[in-house]
Amino acid sequence: MEESRRTVALTIRLDQSRRQAFEEVLPAIAAFKKAFGRDISVDFIAELYAARELDLELPDGPNQAGADATDGLGKRYQIKCRHPSTLNVDLNSFAFEYLVLVNLDDAYMLTGMWSLPVERAKMVFTFREKFRKYQATQERLKREATKVR
Repeated sequence: MEESRRTVALTIRLDQSRRQAFEEVLPAIAAFKKAFGRDISVDFIAELYAARELDLELPDGPNQAGADATDGLGKRYQIKCRHPSTLNVDLNSFAFEYLVLVNLDDAYMLTGMWSLPVERAKMVFTFREKFRKYQATQERLKREATKVR
């Protein structure tokens, strides 16, 4: 009976192929961190795409609450990265002028980007007490937003 209660741990074995991939990626990870002063993450990759496409500036250090980037006029942008199959987009607040939704594929390539002014976002998002966040479906956000790419 005790055996049936045990959970099976998933293991990753470093076979030759995985060992080679691991060793090859390390210099690229180190170069990325040296160039940007931050670790690679899906969210930061999305921020870099948004900065490139919308000519935005990213902060050198940690993001300010509510804003991931600014434009040349000082307007604040909240950037959210979601896989296209993710149902909802969550927000903690509306402390920005524009919301940018970024979709990436499994190879981290940009598959779509949408921009929504905060006034519009306030009409699209609904506060969910259970989660203590504002939520909207990706489908609705994309319908209401301007497609950037």
